[in-house]
Amino acid sequence: MDYNLQAIEQCRAAVAGQAGPIAAAGDGLPLDADAGAFGRLPASAALADAVRALATAAGTELDRAGALLGGVDRALDSIGTSVAGTERAATQSLTTA
Repeated sequence: MDYNLQAIEQCRAAVAGQAGPIAAAGDGLPLDADAGAFGRLPASAALADAVRALATAAGTELDRAGALLGGVDRALDSIGTSVAGTERAATQSLTTA
C-alpha cells in the first residue's frame, strides 16, 4: 500500500487546530440566564429555563465534538507514526540485506 504521510499529517494538523476551538465555543453560553433578562413578561421564567437548557445541551455537544476531534487527531498521529516506522523498517531491511 502507498500512504501519503504528508497528507495524513496535514489532515491531523487541521483536525488538531479545530479540537480546542470547537470545545471552547460553548464556554460563553448563558448557563445562568435569569428571567429578569427577558423583562417582566409572563413567560420570562420559561424563556430563561429554555435558554439555560439550550446552552447546557449545546455546551455538552460542543465539548463532545472537541473530544471526538481530539480522538481523530490522536488516531491520525498514530497512523502516521506507524506508517513511517513501517517504511523505515522496510527501507532498512532492503539496505542491510
